[in-house]
Amino acid sequence: MPESTTRRAALSNASRGRRGGEGQDKRRGTGRTSRGRQTRGLLLEAAKTVFERDGFLHARIADICDAAGISHGSFYTYFLSKEEIFKEIVDSVELGLLTLEPAPADADPVERIRAANEHYLQAYRDNAKLMRVIHQVATIDAEVRETRLQRQDAFARAIERRIRRLQETGLADPEVDASYAAQALGGMVAHFAEYLFNTDNAFGFDLDTATEQLTRIWMNAVGMREVPAAEAGADTRD
Repeated sequence: MPESTTRRAALSNASRGRRGGEGQDKRRGTGRTSRGRQTRGLLLEAAKTVFERDGFLHARIADICDAAGISHGSFYTYFLSKEEIFKEIVDSVELGLLTLEPAPADADPVERIRAANEHYLQAYRDNAKLMRVIHQVATIDAEVRETRLQRQDAFARAIERRIRRLQETGLADPEVDASYAAQALGGMVAHFAEYLFNTDNAFGFDLDTATEQLTRIWMNAVGMREVPAAEAGADTRD
């Protein structure tokens, strides 16, 4: 399907803004005052609720405004369209998935891997309904899909750097191709999170056990050995 056709199919139900062409930003004073920032935040929270409940195509700007307790006309002071507020939510959710708090200085490599897996699973759990909508939109909207792929690639590069450091310090198998492993391991965690929180989870998996098992699989995949106490915390880089 040509990209232009895909875009029309994806956004056929979306408002493009009340006046002005695409790219002509007519918003006034967005976020310049504490009240403006508060209103914008209310719209974003309301939009998350409406998208989770109704999906992207059936969500309406009027419903978002009602949920936020804001007049319908005020929406366009902060966002030009339904697509724009959705994409800002996508950015926020996915950055939250992939952005970790700095690890303690004395954390050993295994603890860092475990913390990263736990963070991803918890963040996915907290946004599972919205992640379902994001996945659906990404199948029909080229821009959302491309943004997600770019962010996933950046995440994979971060994993690749960590694997290379483990190899340099003798903690991982030097014969493992770090770039292949990074893509495979990142995909494993993402797929498992989707299974855990967006399916019926027929096996009854739980988050804590999933974190431990994904960490063990991660270690085995790169030929990683347990870290002796004397080496724990030696690598303090992110």
